[in-house]
Amino acid sequence: MKVLLISLFILFFQTTHANYVFESHFEPDKKWTEFSKNQKFNLKNLFYQLVKSPIGKELVRSANEKAKLSNKTLYDIVHEGRGSLTDTTLIRKFNPQNLSEITYESNSKVFINKELNQYDALLDLAHELTHYVYRHNFNPYTANFDLADFISNTIEGAGGEVEAFIMECRIHNELFPGQNSTRYNCRKIKDPTTGKISFHHAVKRFYHVGGYFESFNSMLKQKGIAKNFPSVSAGKINFISSAYGIPYPVAAYEEYLTIMNKVCENDKRRISYFKKEPQRNIASLNTLEKKYDSSCRVMFN
Repeated sequence: MKVLLISLFILFFQTTHANYVFESHFEPDKKWTEFSKNQKFNLKNLFYQLVKSPIGKELVRSANEKAKLSNKTLYDIVHEGRGSLTDTTLIRKFNPQNLSEITYESNSKVFINKELNQYDALLDLAHELTHYVYRHNFNPYTANFDLADFISNTIEGAGGEVEAFIMECRIHNELFPGQNSTRYNCRKIKDPTTGKISFHHAVKRFYHVGGYFESFNSMLKQKGIAKNFPSVSAGKINFISSAYGIPYPVAAYEEYLTIMNKVCENDKRRISYFKKEPQRNIASLNTLEKKYDSSCRVMFN
């Protein structure tokens, strides 16, 4: 078994230099992008540490399998960036002979903050790969893309923020047992009775919005979805979105508005295209205008 594991490491981390065997040096406090001058080697150093965790090894395997579905490798998917995030782009393709015929393609990339040290970058990598592997891609152009589902899925859905944070905690516990971290502070999501990491307790913590409570709760009531989020409270903020700098539920709302603003701009442009040949596109035009009226006009007017 040990021989098999070593062989797997060599196979996974071999380079194009036939006589070169990759050697990892994990230095927690050193910036991860300074491991070498080669970005691929910098990523390899993180992957090499991540697969030392049984859970991390399975995560990397799953990510690698998903990348293969798009004829890519993990090094095509993961990059250094200005922040740590998983960016999924939805591409719409129209049939020029029939504008109502549309196909969709999703393209995901993972970015790890280039300013982080190896310790933080390693756990950010685990977090973002959880999003990449398990989060369901959404299509904002469908009629059932609504605000309540988007907030809920962002926080507690498959591959959402709660699952990604729990993944960090579990991998942290496997790689650094007995080492408490102020940043990851996984004790906050443990069940006080069992002492084990609890999805339920994590969800409650993620819905603590502190001083944002009154305005956010007012918005939820205005949209008629407050009942969908009984866990939202003015409790102390525990988790902040790095992309928005605000609590995750509020950030999810802001992201939804950004997405819908773009969707409505695109749909408005598409309506204008259909109107150029109204007889040819009358059915599609009517459907699109009804969708626009029910979502865009209600939201932004």
